[in-house]
Amino acid sequence: MNSKLITVLLVDDDEDDYFLTREYFQDLVNWKFDITWCSTYKNALEQIRSNKYDLYLFDYLLGENTGIDLLEEACGMECEEPIILLTGKGDTKIAVEALRLGAADYLIKSELDSEKLERSIRYALERTSVLKALKYSERRYRRVFEESNDFLFISDLDGNIVDFNTSACELTGYSPDELKANNILNLVEEPGFKDQWAAIEAKTIHDFEVKLITKDSDKKYCLFSASVEVDEQNMYVQGRIHDMTARKQSERERLFSEKMAVTGRLVRMLAHEVRNPLTNVNLSAEQLEMELTDEDQKFYTQIIKRNCTRINDLITQLLQPSSSADIELVESSINKVLDDAIETAYDRVQLKRIQIVSQYTDEDYVLPLDAVSLQMAFLNLITNAIEAMEEDKGILRISTRNVGDGFQVVFADNGSGISEENMDKIFEPYFTGKNTGMGIGLATTMSIIHAHHGRIDVQSEVSVGTSFTISFSGK
Repeated sequence: MNSKLITVLLVDDDEDDYFLTREYFQDLVNWKFDITWCSTYKNALEQIRSNKYDLYLFDYLLGENTGIDLLEEACGMECEEPIILLTGKGDTKIAVEALRLGAADYLIKSELDSEKLERSIRYALERTSVLKALKYSERRYRRVFEESNDFLFISDLDGNIVDFNTSACELTGYSPDELKANNILNLVEEPGFKDQWAAIEAKTIHDFEVKLITKDSDKKYCLFSASVEVDEQNMYVQGRIHDMTARKQSERERLFSEKMAVTGRLVRMLAHEVRNPLTNVNLSAEQLEMELTDEDQKFYTQIIKRNCTRINDLITQLLQPSSSADIELVESSINKVLDDAIETAYDRVQLKRIQIVSQYTDEDYVLPLDAVSLQMAFLNLITNAIEAMEEDKGILRISTRNVGDGFQVVFADNGSGISEENMDKIFEPYFTGKNTGMGIGLATTMSIIHAHHGRIDVQSEVSVGTSFTISFSGK
């Protein structure tokens, strides 16, 4: 027995048919119904709009309108309760149209009895209950799908993208139309990934490290997971791309800070141990020089003093990246700092006949910064780019751009590039790939950028060029 009271709206412009149908309802002793009768189309619309009924029965003939018209209106109001259409005679076209529009069932009045009515009501209520559960589940998982920060996608077995969430566009920079016309295999760069994809029917891909290529040709470090699913005999790929660029950057920065701290302690200790005897050597050379009368002999004491000075200067340079110089942040123009750095490098640019192309956004960024130290950081990047490029062929592009709530400064050259094995070492103090230099330029640059609460990322390809991107969190 069904103990729940079911509210019913019966729409029929014939009162005799209403009484007859109500008697069929009364014969259903195992059910409890509360029936409301509507004789006009207009009144029926008002009742449907109130959204207070569990079940609707519409007669097909309703004066100038039809039950099909009323069914369309109800669907337009997002009515989710079951609707049964009543027809005077069996008409296959009407029945098919009613079911297509969303009717749960249809009944022929001339063949109607209590048994058929009960069967139709039971079927309609059960079907609607299942559909509601499916819609709720779909809404819930669609919400999870859309609100996820990961790039979630569905593709065919060839990698052609069929569906994706909004984070996919945010992560890649592509518009929805561009992404839908794309292929997963074109977005991912990683040796061995195509082999992993080729075997996806037999083996699920789980947290495979890849590089995602964005529309701007940037590379993001991501974890790729995907599996093959089957829907009505059709196979498709359901996958997730998790961006871990920020996490990798944080790990690099943490390791960098730890290395800088250890290196700093070591260098300070060595500097102290070297400078003490160096001072004694220098003082002894000066005393000896004062006592010598032969100018030829004084020549050797001067060599000792010059080399003492040179060693002391080298120690001072070694201490630079490990020292925490005071940085005074003052509201200043980032564009002016860039222009000053370019002007400082002018002689080197002219000497090697390098072309510098500046591409700033219309808006000049003003933020708290130490102009002197930040200019030094920019100058280090410009100098490295100049040294990496060929004479007469080098082009260095310096640009600024909006990114979310912050902005970025990009230094992109067409130089020799950095090998894969050196990419993780370039910011380490005293590491250098040059024949000359002490390897403190990029380490100093990273320290300065961190002091400005910024982040520096690098992408490079041998014989193609290198791009340094400095990101600031806000204006």
